[in-house]
Amino acid sequence: MRFSSILFGLALAAAGCGNEAGETPPPPAPPAPEESPARVDTTGETASVSIDDFEPLLGDGWTGELVYADPNADSGEGTAEVELEVSLEGRTLTLDFSFPGSPQGDGSAPLEISEDGDWINDEMVLRRERSGGLLTLLTRQECIEGSYIATCEYLYDISETEFSIAKAYRLAGEEEQRFGHQYSFQRDAAG
Repeated sequence: MRFSSILFGLALAAAGCGNEAGETPPPPAPPAPEESPARVDTTGETASVSIDDFEPLLGDGWTGELVYADPNADSGEGTAEVELEVSLEGRTLTLDFSFPGSPQGDGSAPLEISEDGDWINDEMVLRRERSGGLLTLLTRQECIEGSYIATCEYLYDISETEFSIAKAYRLAGEEEQRFGHQYSFQRDAAG
């Protein structure tokens, strides 16, 4: 769970929130945005990816925001400005996040693509769709959300000028899928 743990840690550092007591289930999260994995139906079949699919992300100049569930906010969500640089070594991309307003949240997250393309870290690739210049991937993994066993899903949108990662999760024994967080980035086509 290297990817999800790191991104979740970055989201917590930026948000400064979390359920440390673990005594009661987390409060209900806001409804998932239309583009989040909580609103995506899977076909039940697996798909695969290649390292070439992530080529448009390489380099710097990515700017955007992190939106995260924040039960203390009136809207139920918080936001943080974030910048991104992406590098590649072998089959592993490194996402270097920096939070100009909260430097303590700065960090890196590896994305290791399996040789068969069925996995991104320990997330199984469930869906792959290309529409024009946009590639959409849906992945799933078993995870820990706070101190609860859960199933996490990630929706990746990849293009030359836009990149996003949205996370939704379902706690074990529950039907409701909750919004976790979403990173959304843009950059000029020249990159």
